[in-house]
Amino acid sequence: MKNFFEDSRFLYGASVAPYAKSADWPAEEYEQDMKELEKLNFNVIRIFVPQDRIEYAEHRYDFSRQDAVMELAARHGIGVLLTVGGVFDNLQGIYPPQWLARDYPVLPPQASPGAGGNNSGPRVRICLDDPLWRNRAFEFIALAVRRYAEHPAVLGWMNWNEPWLGCCYCGHTRNRFRHWLKERYRNNLETMLKAWSTEFPVLFRDWDEVEPPQGCGFLYGGFVAWRDWHEFNQFRLSEAMGEIRRIIHENDPYDRPVTGNICLTHGFRGVFPEVNVRPSEVAKSFDIPGFSYYTVAHGEGRWLTPFTKSLYVDSFRWMSRDPLRRTLVLETEAGPNVAMLTPQERIFNNWLAIGHNVKSFVCWNYRTRISDNQVANFNLMRWNGTPSARARLHAEQAELLSRHAALLNTACPRPAAAVLVSDRLMTLLMSSYIQTGDGRIVSNHYEDGIENSIRGAFKALWDMNIPYDGISEFNLGELKRYRLLLLPAVENMTQEIADAIRDFTANGGTVIAESPFAFKDGNNMFEGYAPICGLEQVFGVTMYDREGRETAPAMEYPAGKAPCFFYWHVLEPAGELEATVPYEDGRCAISCCRFGKGTAILAGTEIFRQYYESPAAPAVEWLREAILASGVARNAELLQDGRCCDGTGIEVCRLFSDSAELCILLNHNREPQKFRLVLEREKEWSDLVAGTPAPLDQELELPGLGVRVLQHRFVAKQ
Repeated sequence: MKNFFEDSRFLYGASVAPYAKSADWPAEEYEQDMKELEKLNFNVIRIFVPQDRIEYAEHRYDFSRQDAVMELAARHGIGVLLTVGGVFDNLQGIYPPQWLARDYPVLPPQASPGAGGNNSGPRVRICLDDPLWRNRAFEFIALAVRRYAEHPAVLGWMNWNEPWLGCCYCGHTRNRFRHWLKERYRNNLETMLKAWSTEFPVLFRDWDEVEPPQGCGFLYGGFVAWRDWHEFNQFRLSEAMGEIRRIIHENDPYDRPVTGNICLTHGFRGVFPEVNVRPSEVAKSFDIPGFSYYTVAHGEGRWLTPFTKSLYVDSFRWMSRDPLRRTLVLETEAGPNVAMLTPQERIFNNWLAIGHNVKSFVCWNYRTRISDNQVANFNLMRWNGTPSARARLHAEQAELLSRHAALLNTACPRPAAAVLVSDRLMTLLMSSYIQTGDGRIVSNHYEDGIENSIRGAFKALWDMNIPYDGISEFNLGELKRYRLLLLPAVENMTQEIADAIRDFTANGGTVIAESPFAFKDGNNMFEGYAPICGLEQVFGVTMYDREGRETAPAMEYPAGKAPCFFYWHVLEPAGELEATVPYEDGRCAISCCRFGKGTAILAGTEIFRQYYESPAAPAVEWLREAILASGVARNAELLQDGRCCDGTGIEVCRLFSDSAELCILLNHNREPQKFRLVLEREKEWSDLVAGTPAPLDQELELPGLGVRVLQHRFVAKQ
């Protein structure tokens, strides 16, 4: 990427004025701020370019604040990321221009079919699908990009800040939905009606009569209609983000990268209907993805665990189009709010993110807001603009990371294991388990348990310090990179995904799936057996029924008996299996089938959800042995009392570049931990931070939330 990653700098900085909301601090203080930023070793800032503040009247503009910051940044050697696109659920900036809503017949969003919308108060809203708003917003974005494209301070562009989008039932959105359906069903209304009529007969006489459902389930509109509506709303957001990326590249002759910051949880679970961030599609609108990295500021500490924090940070790497799958932290908590990071937590969070391929830190916020909400919250600097103790800590971090930028910017993980997290299948699963009405969730069996299967698959790998990727439609074609593929909570199956699983296994990969597995197709239709789409040949078994745990026999693992979890299925072999785990009555509970050069394993109960919610020792031991039998390796072995220990809360990240590799040790526990670290014996390691040798022939001790970063330099070939 042009002028983005350089050997001499690791991108570190803060968001500064001008902003997209609240009052900016006085422009006469900008120069002193830039001097302080430079003293802090910061090399990047982020600013907003909001249309409603700049185009204060139709075709009348005031870019003076942005111009001033750009000139000062160039003078002090600081790169600028310009947020020229949307913010939250608005197409450009946080607010559309007031004059556009007052002078033209634009439509505000309509959150439910019976709800109206108006712009009678001070706050105006315009639907993202309003054609006039789209034209004016896109014209402004092109104008802003052309204005600054030749400026030497420009580092890159941001097409959206923390995107999300609710459903809208206004006329413009309903018309777009009809056109979208025409394309999906190839202009065949009868095909669409057949798909929509599985719950009850649906009758529309022509496309103009088609209306979106009001929810999911028999009370609201049927499964397939809701699935289509849900995917359309995901499309609305990703299409707008992609269009802004296209406009930026068309108007920047230097083709600088486009990025944006997604909320921390939305890279993993953005397909929820009130969010509509479809990672596999949103990824296409970024040249390199970024995210907001808040872990305590809004109360996240109440529900984030060490594992889920690592998982969510890692999830943005899976969607990266960058050749090294690098990602960017474009917002991270800098000062007090509901809660505040301690210095130790700040250092820990930085190295955790680096361990998952993050290559920048942009603090929110450099100085406090001076009006409305967030006054005296999030600020890095003291209220008078001088450095706080936390600012000095960030300055030390910025200097350290830039000192090692040549290595940190190019070193990246090399996972050999993957977990299927298909956006299409997750949308189908949520449509089955989330019942909605009038745009709100009224019951949520998915989040209450089904999602724990997916978490459980990742956690099984995380506990063993086995690096992993998430596989979606975005990177389904890259399965050949991996040795192991886990399939949690895969109730639906499409032929495309089934073919990918078949090819992966035939070519030597190992697949481990849990049940319920592949018993419904992409329209939620049941075929009377499982797995479908030809996967019964791959796994060598078929299932024809399931029962609840109330009638379940125990499973006879090699290490002892363990219960089934929620459902249990009898696996009926189609031929000879390589190995099985039986139920206590002798029937097959877990099958292991050779297929081509690989192995397909299917469990008759929710082994991943069980691992996450209530692990049973014999089942855990079996799962870990099956994972290692695939040929994947731990990043390192941790020995305590001479035994290899998993699930210790000590995370080991390994990153590789052409010249060296890093081993980052992270103690997620609040208490000190002692252990022996087992790495390749022939390699000599040193401490990256201290610059001293790091012999591994003695016990290590990490304090609570402690970090140690080791490096091994490759010997240059003669």
